[in-house]
Amino acid sequence: MPLLWLSLAFLSGVVLGKVLDWPVSTWLILAALSLVLLVVRFLLKRFYTAFASRFSSLLSFTSTLQFPLPLPLLLVVLTLGGARYQVSQPAITPGFIGFYNDQKGQFVLEGLLTAPPDIRDTDQQLRVQVERLQAVDNGSPTAVNGLLLVNLPTGGDWRYGDRLQLTGWLQTPAVFEDFSYREYLARQGIYSQMQRASASLLARDQGNPFFAWIYSFKDRCVAVIYRLFPDPEASLLAGILLGVYSGIPASVSEAFRAAGVSHIIVISGFNMTIVAGLFAVVFGRLFGRRWGAVAALLGIAFYTLLVGATASVVRAAIMAGLALFAAQVGRRQDGLNTLAFVAAVMALFNPEVLWDVSFQLTFLATLGLVLYAEPLSRAFMNFATRRLPTTTAERLVGPAGEYFLFTLAAQVTTLAVMAYYFQRLSLVSLLSNPIILPAQPAVEILGGLALILGLIWLPLGQLAAYLAWPPAIALPFNASRRQHLIH
Repeated sequence: MPLLWLSLAFLSGVVLGKVLDWPVSTWLILAALSLVLLVVRFLLKRFYTAFASRFSSLLSFTSTLQFPLPLPLLLVVLTLGGARYQVSQPAITPGFIGFYNDQKGQFVLEGLLTAPPDIRDTDQQLRVQVERLQAVDNGSPTAVNGLLLVNLPTGGDWRYGDRLQLTGWLQTPAVFEDFSYREYLARQGIYSQMQRASASLLARDQGNPFFAWIYSFKDRCVAVIYRLFPDPEASLLAGILLGVYSGIPASVSEAFRAAGVSHIIVISGFNMTIVAGLFAVVFGRLFGRRWGAVAALLGIAFYTLLVGATASVVRAAIMAGLALFAAQVGRRQDGLNTLAFVAAVMALFNPEVLWDVSFQLTFLATLGLVLYAEPLSRAFMNFATRRLPTTTAERLVGPAGEYFLFTLAAQVTTLAVMAYYFQRLSLVSLLSNPIILPAQPAVEILGGLALILGLIWLPLGQLAAYLAWPPAIALPFNASRRQHLIH
């Protein structure tokens, strides 16, 4: 429980840091005062016997405050959380790209492409780490830093590590009536946008060689999937296995959304479990259980980078890693402690993650499983044993829990957030999930096996693809059928 309370205190401090918007110095002063209170409390408690008569009233008062940890300690962690949020906010100075937003003239910038282009139907988006800037009508370059989102027409052989020269107007991302694109990009560290830009290539392969290899390997994986499977199954598997969603047809995406099962086609903890299990079993048999666990952790880290380290993916990766650690030390994992600790660690590295919709949904879904999965399973078991033989009831609990009760537990805690953000409440998902979920494990396991074998030797992967193809067809078919039934 101490870990839970410390994590909650830090998370509360991060939230207060955003709400109150006090400067870093204020939060650090409060942290120092809280630390003084903690030292005083320690001294009073240590010399309680000597000062009992003089401070009896004060000690009796503090003893009535029941906290699992000393209140001053929680205040120290809370105020440090507020300071961490303020430290993460950029200083709008001439050395920051956001300082030049919304000015009349155009700018010429030089920077590094930090990820492969996000190609859309009519354009493509590039994320560029800016290094130098100068106004078109002013010949003096200025060293700047910051991420820039650039919109370009489709075409151009851009790739990670390209050094680019960009020309255009710098803008602050827009705020719409029902959606703040500015805050959405700010959570990713982007505070400037350049639309209708022109770009030219200055140099290739200027990025990190390891990440360049990661992106190249991912492109190869996607190419193998499209050679093994026809569309739309290929696009669906590229999304489920690799987090590449650009090829999924709009009709298929809408069918999954309408049926309330969009989570099926995103990277989740189930993916991490498969990766961890595969590495642990293979390397555990070769080198022993401990080295198998190390290999599983490395496999989780590699897969996280491969599919894109989004908030929900990182949360799933950390949870899987902690579960592996708990198994190694022989302790049962405490779900609430682990979940709160993961959220605090992610907020430590990026405080803005707490306002990321995907993080909120995955966090609340996991919370629902932690809080309600076991009570619902027990209630179903009690209900079934009153009407069926015990052996029959026990056989029913597993499938009912996996395909209905656990989904219900996750949805109970996410319905309000989904209704708030999407103005859409899909109660039919309670029926859709039991229909679609049975096909998900087969799709991920057989599809992943086909991909691995296809990377080794394409004909071998093709054989495995024949096994993975039927359940891959079932996912969009069942979603479309459920959508038809809704209407």
